Order: sequence, then structure tokens, then C-alpha cells
Amino acid sequence: MSTNQNNRACVAVSDEAKAVPQVKSDGTACASHFILKGEHMRLFIMAMLVIPSTALAGWSLYEIFLPNGLTNLEIAQLGLGLTLFAWLCMAFWTGIIGFFLQLFNVDPLSLRRNQTPPDATAPLTQKHAVVMPVYNEDTRRIMVGFEACIRELMESDNSSKFDFFMLSDTRDMEKADAELRAFTRLKKRLGAFSSQVFYRRREQNLHRKVGNLKEFCERWGANYESMIVLDADSVMSGERMQDLARRIEQNPDTALVQTIPMPVRQNTFFGRFVQFAAHLYSPMLATGLSFWQTDSANYWGHNAIIRIAPFMQHCGLPTLEGRAPFGGEILSHDFVEAALLRRAGWQAYLLTDTTGSYEEVPSNIVDYAIRDRRWVQGNIQHLGLLNVKGLKMANRLHFLFGAFAYISSLILFCMLALGTADALIRATSVPEFFVSEYQLFPSWQVARQDMMMVTMWG
Repeated sequence: MSTNQNNRACVAVSDEAKAVPQVKSDGTACASHFILKGEHMRLFIMAMLVIPSTALAGWSLYEIFLPNGLTNLEIAQLGLGLTLFAWLCMAFWTGIIGFFLQLFNVDPLSLRRNQTPPDATAPLTQKHAVVMPVYNEDTRRIMVGFEACIRELMESDNSSKFDFFMLSDTRDMEKADAELRAFTRLKKRLGAFSSQVFYRRREQNLHRKVGNLKEFCERWGANYESMIVLDADSVMSGERMQDLARRIEQNPDTALVQTIPMPVRQNTFFGRFVQFAAHLYSPMLATGLSFWQTDSANYWGHNAIIRIAPFMQHCGLPTLEGRAPFGGEILSHDFVEAALLRRAGWQAYLLTDTTGSYEEVPSNIVDYAIRDRRWVQGNIQHLGLLNVKGLKMANRLHFLFGAFAYISSLILFCMLALGTADALIRATSVPEFFVSEYQLFPSWQVARQDMMMVTMWG
């Protein structure tokens, strides 16, 4: 996994680095279970839905402003409003498409009913790693989750095909000692299976989580076909982990399969609210997202499986020119790694089946905001990568939407501030009813309340 320290553009891809279909030992090609239909039309379909919807919303806002003459403040509001309308319309149509595909049980990739999953009885033929990077975490929590994942696979027929790695970047020496003691006790509890479970702590926390996984790939990556990446608060079922490994083995042109981690174990009001919303909306939104992104799925950094060889070959991250917050090391690395894999010719998919993949979320709004603060800078950085050559359109949209998830709040704030300023100016100014010297009838101020209500509800 190379690192380019001086080039803003991502590492170049040679023709030899393109995905090469693998073959079985008997010389036959592996069967692919990801089937796409009409993938080249999906983004066009989305554009034909989003652009007219945005134009209609913009027209309604224009009709509200027009009767009294457009001011500079209203023109600025109109421009900001169109940007927000486009953002909302994209999410709206993604959800609507996902709703109907879920309602009629249609696979978002093949557009067929009841797509055949990988053969659950087929034994795995290659070795896979399950890795959990941790950093100054609650020792008891990470060990419980790590052991749960291990025990999910201990009794399976494919248990010999998985090794487990806890990759610690913990800097707190007390927590580091607690991790080591807890891991020693875990090894004793696992008995003979402990030979497939490993703990490694780096002395130097270079390049954060990216450097943690890079060091794992450089030391042990050659021993494994793929790695299932977990977060410190992730848990996956044995069925899901084996399913991911089968999808990698049976889809030789696929380098990334992302699952939908569903929030669990929440007991506060805020945590339960977020958990309920995720379980209600995630299947619908993920299905719509899978419909238009097709084989250019995004990577969310955990609860996903990655083919190690292309990951090492293509996912070296550049150091962006300039100073933070827009320059320096790429913080939201997962988006970029998925884009690099697609640029190199490998496919990436999002599974819309939500079973067997879980995570925990912050239990209060303060911790939630702290977590979001870590993502803001990384997502904004992606705007500087939009012009990188060779990226797929879907990946550029991932960059744009990821940044806009935070920028939209600022745009809405500016739009409200302009509207407030406009209202204050009108309230403190004497209206002119006769704007020309020979005007016979007054120019009354018009308030399009009906159009305002329609626009607001729309």
C-alpha cells in the first residue's frame, strides 16, 4: 500500500492492474452473483427525476419573489434555495425508488425478484482475516464484541478459514495494559481456537487508522484473500461473515462489499430515536442508493469486506497540498479508497440486506456531535478530489454529497439569514406605491401565501 507524499492526484493505475477474473483449479471461471441491468442508464434516470423536481421548486420560489420585483437579497436566496432543493430532491427520489423496490421485493442491481444469493453450503477455499482496529477504547466493550464475533465462527464448518486480529493503536498505557491482560484471558477461554486469534499494538500511531490497516496489510496481507473490517463497536454474525467471504470468492472482479451496519444496544431516548430511525429508513434508502450507484458503492470504513491484493496495490492515499483543514492527510479515507478501487477496474457493491451487521451509535447528542466533528474536515477535503482523473461519476457524487451533508447546514443558515435581513429591511422601510411619475394606480405589495404554503410543504 504505497503512499504518495507529494502528488495531489491519486496514484496512477497501470493497464496490468485492472481486475483480472480468477479461475478455479479446474480451469472454469468463478460464478458471479452480482448481476447488473441497465447500469449505464441509472444516473440518467436520476437526473431526469432530480432536475425537473429542482426546477419546479425553484420556479415556485421565483413566483413568490417576482410580484414585488426581485431584490439582490432575493436573488441570493433563490440561488441558495436551488442548491438545497437539488440536495433534497436527490435524497427524495433515492428514497422513493428504494421504497418501491423494497415494496415489490426487487433487487436494486439486477432489477429481478428474489436474486439468488451465494450458495450457503459451498465451503470456503481461501483464508480470510477479520480485523478490528481500536484506539483508546473501553477495553471491556471491545473485548466482548471481538469475542462475540469469534464465537460466531468457532463452531462453523469454515472456522479454519478465518483468523482474527485486534489491531491496537491505543496510546493510553493503562488501557494498553488492560487490553493485553484481557486478550490473554480471551486466549485461555478460546482453547484450541486461540491459535487463530492475534493481538498487535503499534508503538507509534502513524497515519491513524489508515496506517494501522496499512501495517497489517504489509505484515500479514499476503496470507489472506480478503479482510472483514470491523469498528471498535461493531458486531457481525457468523452467517454474514461467511456470506461476505463467499461473495468475494465467487465474484472475482469484486474488491469491496459494504454492508449496512444497524444500530443496536441503545437505552437512552436519543440513542433509541437514532436506532429506530435507522431501522425504519436504512433498508429503503440503501436500496435506492444501490440502484443508482450500481457497482460503484461507497466504503464506510467498517462492517465491510475488502480484497486485500487490490487494496494494497491501488489504495495508497496522497497528502493533499496546503494546510489543514483542506490540506494534509486525508481524514475520511474510506470514500477515497472505494473510489480508487473503482478507478482501477474493480467493482464495489452495497448489500441492502440488513441482517447480521451491527454497530453502536453515540447515546447522546453531545457525543454524536463530537463524532460528526471528526468527519466534517475529512468530508470537506473530498471537494479537492473531484477533479482527479479516472474517477467514476458515482464516486464523484459520493464525494460531493458527503461534503454537502455538512455544507447544507451552512447554506440553510445563510438562506435564513438573508430572508431575515430582507424581512427587516421591508419592515423598516416605507413602501413605494407609485414608482413612476405618471402612474395612475398604486403598485400594491403582493404576498403569494398560497404559493408559500405549497413550496414549504413540497
